[in-house]
Parts: sequence; C-alpha cells; structure tokens
Amino acid sequence: MRHQLLTLLCATFALALPASAWAHEGHAHTVMGTVTMAATDHLMIKTTDGKDATITVNAKTKVVRGKTAMKLADVKAGTRVVVTLESEKEPLVATEVQVGATQEAAAAAQPAPHEHK
Repeated sequence: MRHQLLTLLCATFALALPASAWAHEGHAHTVMGTVTMAATDHLMIKTTDGKDATITVNAKTKVVRGKTAMKLADVKAGTRVVVTLESEKEPLVATEVQVGATQEAAAAAQPAPHEHK
C-alpha cells in the first residue's frame, strides 16, 4: 500500500510539472525552411511544415554556407536555410544561419526525368 501511494504521488508530481520543465537545456533549437524575406535585422522563413517564422538577427549572428562566412545581405528570398536559435522563446533570435541553395539552383541541380519508350 505504501509503495502504491508513493508511486501515485510521483506520477502526480511528474504530470503537474509544466512542459518547459521537461525541455532539456543544451539542445540546439533549429528552424529549417525557405527565406521569404530578408532584412538587415530579421529573416522571414516559410518552414518545412508550412508555417511562417520571423527570426531576429543581430551582430552576433553568424551567416555561413558550408564553412565559408557570408553576409546577411547575401541571403535572398528563395534561399533554403537552417537557423540555429538562442531558444524557442519569442522573439526568436538566430545565433547561426546556415545557407543552402536557392530554390532555383536546387531545381536546376536535379536531373531531368527520363522518358521511357
């Protein structure tokens, strides 16, 4: 009986914790998607799951393509990015923007479909 009561109390306590208590620190939070608009202080991104995200960039934000540093001004609408965030709390602030290909470049790199005769 005593063991069951202790188990019940532990389960109740665990369920009562807010979701933020379950989040583990030290985990990099990222947003992946395509830039819809780039400004000097923020990026607007259409995420891979179709949501819109506005992400603040500042002087500490690194912008890279592979290992090559870039300027934020080089990031244009249509560019695919992976953005590492300081946290998931609003406002979203980028620590790093990893730049991929533009949608046009990615489409051009795909081989043409073969016609079967």
